[in-house]
This record gives sequence, C-alpha cells and structure tokens, in this order.
Amino acid sequence: MIIGISSFCWHCFNETSQTKEDYEKLKKELLSDVDYEVELNDENLYEFICPKNHRSLTQLQEQKFEILFDIASLALIDGYTKEAVSSYSSSLERFIEYCILIFSLKNSVTIESFIKTWKQMANQSERQLGAFLILCLQEGMSNRIEEPRSTFRNKVIHKGYIPSSKEAIDYGQYIMSFIQNTLKDLNLTSNEYLQQAMRIHLTKNGDRLPENVRLANASMPTIISLRSVHDKDYGNISLIDALKSVKENGFYKHFYRKKIQ
Repeated sequence: MIIGISSFCWHCFNETSQTKEDYEKLKKELLSDVDYEVELNDENLYEFICPKNHRSLTQLQEQKFEILFDIASLALIDGYTKEAVSSYSSSLERFIEYCILIFSLKNSVTIESFIKTWKQMANQSERQLGAFLILCLQEGMSNRIEEPRSTFRNKVIHKGYIPSSKEAIDYGQYIMSFIQNTLKDLNLTSNEYLQQAMRIHLTKNGDRLPENVRLANASMPTIISLRSVHDKDYGNISLIDALKSVKENGFYKHFYRKKIQ
C-alpha cells in the first residue's frame, strides 16, 4: 500500500528568514503541493530526503487498529473478502492491546513494565483476549465478545474459508461496532488514560531518531476515527455507509495512492 506524505523540508525552511514569503517560495521549489509517495510500514516512520539531502521522518498520529481497519475496508471495496476479514481481525487484536494498555495505565503500571509483560503474550492472541476479558470484568465494562464471530474468524484464517461479501461486511460491522462502542465507554470512564495512550503512541519513536533528524506528525481520516470519539454522533454510521463514503472521499484518494472505484 502506497501512501502520500508531505514533501516540505523544515531543515531548508530553517535556513531561510522563516517568513511567510520564504515558506511559500520553498513550497514551490520543493513542489510540496505534490506529496512524496512511500510504502505503508509497520514501524510508522516514513523518510523524505529533500534535494539538499536533508533527511526528515514523518509518523502517523492514527493508531494501528485504525489503519488496519481501513486496509480491511479498502480490500473489501476491491472485492477481497478473505483479506478483509483477516485485516478486520488484526484490527480487533491491536485494539484489544490498546485497551489493555489503557487499563494498565489506569492501574499505575509504567509503560516500561507494560512493554516487558506484553512481550510474554505478544504472539499469543488467546492470552491477550483472556487478559482483556478479566480487565473488562474488573472495570465493570461489557466485553462485547461474541463467540460465533471468533469461530467465523478462525474458519476464514485457519481453514481457508472464502467468505461472501455479505459475511465480510457483517464481520466488519461487528468489529467496527465493538471498537467504537468500547471507545465511547473508555472516553466516559477513562478519558485521562485514553489521552495518555495517544501521547505514548506519538512519542514512542523518539528514541529511534538519528541525530539532527526532524520528526513530523501527519494525520489522515479513518473510518474508526479515534479523534472523533468526543462527538455526540460518534459510532452512528454503519459500515456500508462508511464504505460508500470512502469511495467518494477525496482525503482517502489523496492519502492512499491506489485507485478507489
């Protein structure tokens, strides 16, 4: 999957008088109205090297579960139902990890301790699900896990079952409702720690930066849209309507460099 990131160089801008005129002039010189294309990756770091060999890195503000949900939806739009179910399932797994982090922060667990403990269950989804269920019980939250959905997911991923479009959409709707309803609960009961988890996501690449390399944040619209969890209408749109919107959304076409029919 190819995405577009900004081709503006702040190193070059720092070498100017940093006026509005300098900014506009540099934008034209660097053709910054045309984004630089990079491949979507797991590290959430995207490199741009300007004509003067200044190196810049960009990271996306969106959580991995948001991006995985979009990838699943784009696959579904293109007719790849099996791939869509697989990515919807991955989105749910990463969301469960995100929830466990929030519950851990709420219980005064340090991020270092969380990372160390998570490594012991990182490759075992059943352990992750078990931890999530117990923490939801302790928090008095509905876990919303439906066992038949897990059976369907395993049938697709492990037994090679090819789902129909209806089955894939139904599964995607379940994941979408699960994530958005849980986020609404967390926003009401654990907003401070929800915000803290967002900040951790934005700062975790700091130690990986080479010397004198600037890190910029970029953002994109997503179907899950964690940033919109405060809106009163959050979670009211169906997956079908979201898929229709994606096909017509200029932001998606601008960010994801693939043909959306």
